Amino acid sequence: MLKLKIIIFLFFPISIISQNIKGKVYDKTSTVKGATIYNLTKNQINYTDENGSFEVQVSINDTLLFYSLFHHKKSIIINKSHYKDILVIELKKAINELDEVLLSNELEPKPFDSKKETYKLNEQIKNDIKQNPSLYGLQPNNGLDFIKIASLIGKLFKKKKEKNKPITPLIYKQFDSLFTHDKFFNNKLLSTELKIPNNYKTLFFDYCDAQEIDKKLMLNKNQFLLLDELLKCSNAFLEILSDYKKE
Repeated sequence: MLKLKIIIFLFFPISIISQNIKGKVYDKTSTVKGATIYNLTKNQINYTDENGSFEVQVSINDTLLFYSLFHHKKSIIINKSHYKDILVIELKKAINELDEVLLSNELEPKPFDSKKETYKLNEQIKNDIKQNPSLYGLQPNNGLDFIKIASLIGKLFKKKKEKNKPITPLIYKQFDSLFTHDKFFNNKLLSTELKIPNNYKTLFFDYCDAQEIDKKLMLNKNQFLLLDELLKCSNAFLEILSDYKKE
């Protein structure tokens, strides 16, 4: 019986024998932390660490797919040579140059009028509640305390602390243009990464306008910083919307 097991093992396909391989993921500027390593063959997922390094268990002929939010996908098929050395994967950045039109020929931002903008946003909320009462846990024709809603809406325009250096803030028109024309900052990123429902898109742009995000973040070298600011804005915006729905 033991001999039979040994014979079966010797003739067992080498492709299903798993071994660990180590590697590193980087782009042209640095290593890539948090990149996804997806084994399409085994349906397994791993991630790179803070230094862009990883260790995964694979078999011959397994297909590995490497990607991240900021990089294009790249796949490889594992062969014997991959077991010998550290596997080095280079990913190409997915963020493209922003169109110059987004940074030029824009109207000078108007002074922020909190009363006017709060009133405008209140009207948008009223109309949205009338058109989509179920989103707020209400039935059509139910009475609403719009004065209370107006006081809650004021949170949307809570200003950040004053900065030492004056900035030129991004305005609603620029956010709308960015998510209309750019290949990276698009509606897919808005819904999947920022979690903003399509029917709240314009309201979210109004909120971002009120946060006075520096226009310099639209430069290509600052795109990661812009994404970080938008993530912060989306988290705060969704939290406020959640409060409204509870009320």
